[in-house]
Amino acid sequence: MINHGIIEGKRAIDWVGGTIPYEERNPSGDWTAYLPPGEWQRSNLFDTFACATFSALNSLEAQHKFLTGQYREFSDRFTAKMSDTIPALGNTLWRVGDSIRIDGLLDEADWPAPPNYDEAAYYSPIPAEKKLKAKEFLKDWNVAYEWVDTDKISLIKHLKHSPLQVVIPGHAILNFYTNEQIIRYFDSYEPFIKETENITWAFKYVLSPIKKTMTSEEVKKIYRLAFYRDPDAGELTHWSGKPLLEFLNTAITDRANFLNSPIT
Repeated sequence: MINHGIIEGKRAIDWVGGTIPYEERNPSGDWTAYLPPGEWQRSNLFDTFACATFSALNSLEAQHKFLTGQYREFSDRFTAKMSDTIPALGNTLWRVGDSIRIDGLLDEADWPAPPNYDEAAYYSPIPAEKKLKAKEFLKDWNVAYEWVDTDKISLIKHLKHSPLQVVIPGHAILNFYTNEQIIRYFDSYEPFIKETENITWAFKYVLSPIKKTMTSEEVKKIYRLAFYRDPDAGELTHWSGKPLLEFLNTAITDRANFLNSPIT
C-alpha cells in the first residue's frame, strides 16, 4: 500500500451519522456538475501528503458552487499547514475538519502553492494577516462534519446531502456519486475521476450559510425549543431581525437559570 497522506482513525468525541440534521439537498446524489477543477497534491519535487486537506476542500468547493452558483477555490496549502499535516506521513480527517471549523478557510489567490514547490516552500510559516483573513470565512459560513457508514445504502443516502470525503487504502478522496454498482470518486492525482469497489471510512462535511437575522417565526420556534414557551410581545419584538448568534450568546444564561429554577 502506498500512503498518499492519510492517517486513519476517529475519536470517541466525533459526531457520527445522524448528529447533523439530515437534509436532502441534491435528490440525485450526483455532484458531477459541481466538482472543482482537478488539482494535483504534488509538484515535480515534493508530494504534500495533504490528501486529507485536498479532498475536504474539494467537498466544500463543490457545496459552495451548489449553494451559490459560484465556484470558489480555497487554499489547500493554508489548511494543510494550519491542520499540522506531517510531511511524508499525512493527517487525520478530523484534524483537518477541526482546523477548518476553528481557523477558517483562505482563498487560493491569497495563499497559492508556489511554482514547483519543495517541502520548505509549501509548508512555510503563514503570516498573521493571512490567518486573520481566513477567519472571515466563519462569519458567513458554518462547517459541520460527521462520520457516516460506508455501505452502499448509507453512501447513496448521505450523498443526497453533500459529497463525501472517503478513504481507500492510503488515500483520502471525494466520493461524488454512488449507486448499487459503483463508487465514483474525485482524486488529487490524474486522472481525477476514478472508480473503486469499496472504501474504509466515510466523512461528511456540511457547508451552510450563516443567516444574519431571525424572522418572527424563527424567534417563536427557538423560544419553544429553548424555553418550552412562546415569546411574549416584548421578546418577539426585541429578537425579530436580530442575529441568531446574538440570541445564543445572551440567552444561554437565561436557559440555564430556567432549567435550574425550583419547581413551584
